[in-house]
Parts: sequence; C-alpha cells; structure tokens
Amino acid sequence: MSRLITTIGLITIIFLCFFDTTAHAQKHQFRDSLVQDFRSGTLIIRLKSYENKLNSIEKLLQASNTSTSNRKRLTEKRDLIIKNRDRFNQDLVTTFNKNYTFTKVRFLFDRDVKRFKEGELDGVFLGPDLTPLSEVKPITGSYYFFGEGFTQMSGNSREGLLVMDKNGEQLPSWFPSYLRAKSNGKSFFAMFGGDRYPYLPAKKILEKFMKGLNKL
Repeated sequence: MSRLITTIGLITIIFLCFFDTTAHAQKHQFRDSLVQDFRSGTLIIRLKSYENKLNSIEKLLQASNTSTSNRKRLTEKRDLIIKNRDRFNQDLVTTFNKNYTFTKVRFLFDRDVKRFKEGELDGVFLGPDLTPLSEVKPITGSYYFFGEGFTQMSGNSREGLLVMDKNGEQLPSWFPSYLRAKSNGKSFFAMFGGDRYPYLPAKKILEKFMKGLNKL
C-alpha cells in the first residue's frame, strides 16, 4: 500500500512539473508573440480633445439663466482646459514624432477613433502641427493605441497614459502599458498660483516608455 501511495505521489509530482513547464512555455510564447506584433505594427497616439466637457461648458455659457459670476468662472475653466490640452498634445506629438523609434506612429484625436475604425482617412490623422491630413495611406498590419485613460484594476484604478489594443483594452501588466502623465505635486501647488499646468514633460514620459520597451 505504501509503495502504491509513493508511486501515485511521484506521478502527481511529474504531472504538476510537466503542467507548470508547459504553462510557462505558453506564457513566454504569448509574450514574444505580442511584442513582435506590437513592434511590427503601428502605435496610434490618441490625443485628448475634451470635446464632451467643452461642449457642456459652452451650453452653460449660452444658457440665459447663467449668472455673470458663473459665466466668468466657466470661461476661465474652458480657456484653461484648452490651453493645457493644446500644450500637452503638441508636446506629445513633437516628442514622439522626433524620438520614438520602436514602431511606426500616427496621431489622431480621441473623437475621431470611431471614424478611423469605420475606415475613414480624410482628416482623421494629424500632422506634426496637429493639423488634419487629407491624404494618408491606410494602416497595414496591427495597430495599438496610446492615450489617456484609467487602468483596468478593480478598486485601484489610476489615471495616466495607457497602451491599449485595438479594442481599447489595456495591455498586460508585464508590458509597459501604464505611464503617469501628471505631476500630482505640481497640480496641488498650482491651486495656490503658477500656470496650473499639471502634465509631466512628454520627453520624460517617452524616455520611461522606451526604457520599458527596450527591456522586452
């Protein structure tokens, strides 16, 4: 009986070792496949337009019952959103356009993602100065998105720049799929003065991203 138990135990150990080795090999195969697909594809930088937020502010500004004080506050808020948005978008595009070499790269506003997926190309992608391009070649092969969003972590979601697949799903945690975009300390102290610009320099963001990619 004891010999039978020992034999069963050894068989179980061998099976578990084989299963673990197979799972480990499959995991590495998946990682290698994703990295190769990413590198041979196109990274689409999805720039924030804040279209919904700005439209909501404009509706309040046009409303007849909006007080003078609220109109002033809303105007300042709108102008600050536009100023910070344009500054960061241009910084991001300039930096990626000049220094990103891991994959092909293109730029568009988040409001135009649906048009891109529907096959539209006229005026969807942007040039280095953020002006729409009228004549562009279709994207061949795989593509991924890079843009602001919240990490898909239950109970611990963080805002930042995410690397996502074509369906908008964040890539696995072993991939450099999350980058902090804002300086929390600067944002806090900006409430007491300063230019109230919350973003980190795009150069620092890209350096960290490239470092993570090169490790792969």
